[in-house]
Amino acid sequence: MSGVGFSLRKNGGESLEPKFNLLFEPWIPVLENGRVVEVGIREALLEAPRFLRLETPSPLEEAALHRLLLAVLHRALKGPRRPEDVLDWWQEGHFPEKPITDYLDRYQDRFFLFHPKTPFLQVADLPEEKPLPWSKLLPERSSGNNPTLFDHTTEESVPKATYPQSARALLVHQTFALGGLLRRHGVASAKDAPVARSALFLPTGGNLLETLLLNLVPYDPAAEAAEEDAPIWEIPPLRLGDLEGGKAKWPLSGRTRVYTWPSRGVRLLDEGDGVRLMGYGPGVEPLGSPYRDPMVAQRLDAKGNLLALRLSTERSFWRDFTAMLPRQGGKVAATVEQADHLQGELEDEGLEGRATLRVLGQVSDQAKVLDLRREVYPLPPGLLSAGAEGNLEKALKAAEELGQGLQRLALQVARAVLGERQREELGTFARSLPLERLYWHALDGAFPGFLARVGEKAALELWQEALKRAAREAWGATRLFLGTEARHLKALAEGERALGSLLKAVAEEVKA
Repeated sequence: MSGVGFSLRKNGGESLEPKFNLLFEPWIPVLENGRVVEVGIREALLEAPRFLRLETPSPLEEAALHRLLLAVLHRALKGPRRPEDVLDWWQEGHFPEKPITDYLDRYQDRFFLFHPKTPFLQVADLPEEKPLPWSKLLPERSSGNNPTLFDHTTEESVPKATYPQSARALLVHQTFALGGLLRRHGVASAKDAPVARSALFLPTGGNLLETLLLNLVPYDPAAEAAEEDAPIWEIPPLRLGDLEGGKAKWPLSGRTRVYTWPSRGVRLLDEGDGVRLMGYGPGVEPLGSPYRDPMVAQRLDAKGNLLALRLSTERSFWRDFTAMLPRQGGKVAATVEQADHLQGELEDEGLEGRATLRVLGQVSDQAKVLDLRREVYPLPPGLLSAGAEGNLEKALKAAEELGQGLQRLALQVARAVLGERQREELGTFARSLPLERLYWHALDGAFPGFLARVGEKAALELWQEALKRAAREAWGATRLFLGTEARHLKALAEGERALGSLLKAVAEEVKA
């Protein structure tokens, strides 16, 4: 089946016939035989072994699309109830076809992007008055950094989105919308989407089937039913009357409900060959609960509270890797635990199953998106073993202590060059030196190799050498950065001695 070829419209935007069914129409980008093609939900699941991976330049799209596919699988397969179910599907090399096709047939009408009563992840009766450009759905463009883009006097210049583009943007927005001023339909400000500010942990395998299985954390429909779990297509469609005035509030619980959360009221306005504008309004506000998203890791703060790990503009995620480990009171993402367990089971069965970890998300400041991030790391078997955790803890502690030592060294050099000045002036000069920046840049490249071997006896020795090499190279660049006057040469001589002491301390730290 394919979507209806065209639709009539009335009142400027309402489709009289359903159009563009996301189960069948091509809209999910996948990598097949070295080229990117688009497929529908049904093909992505039933032909998952055929595709290497979902392929999109946007880390937010990658996360949101996987969460959608996982929600469908959980409900269609009513599980997996046990880790053994995942291992069985891995060995079979495909998902069970009949429960998936039966499930998708049952809810087929709820997956039309345009529908007079039940448009996917939208609100059918949302008014068209005061529409916004569809690009408001893109987090990097909806944060106030591009104010002229949303000036309604320039709406005609907004590029039209294709149906696949608008479908992906809709899904991303519902997953990652940041809270902020709204002032629509009786709601002054909107709340964050459930994972708007969290780092999401997505283990990936050798093809799309393996990736989905690595993230298919055991799911008990009976237990989830007690939390009123259901994806958005299994419940009655939301209407404006449900949302206006901020009336819609749901407990933040239930896996497939959270995976398909309607963070905003949206109504894409079809122009026959694409989307330029949309109705926009409040969505469902999440109510606080102890629910833990399977893709989210947690760390312990100074007050003993567990908080979701976030990405930072100032540092790569690997520097916070140990914060989520039990040794420091944190909680690893359930998807990482699942991947670690599954790799162990595959090894026991003599099967290949090496995984990679992708850390995805956005860095934000209040309602502004500062950066979109995708960081990729090895995910070796036994990562969560006591030995590997201990090695990680020692390695990252040594890296941070050497980094702090280099920070002090930069201030020492600044003082030797400038003399006694105001602390702010000395700090500015110290930060202008390449010492710290190049040190951490070098370790960004070295850490994946260490992580791949983190459970081995030689791992810490290799890391120690990486730390020394990074510090020496950064110091070499700093030498070239400074001049050749007497005060510069004196600063360098003092710095050499201090660097030697730092490197000696690193060797002792790693051996301890």
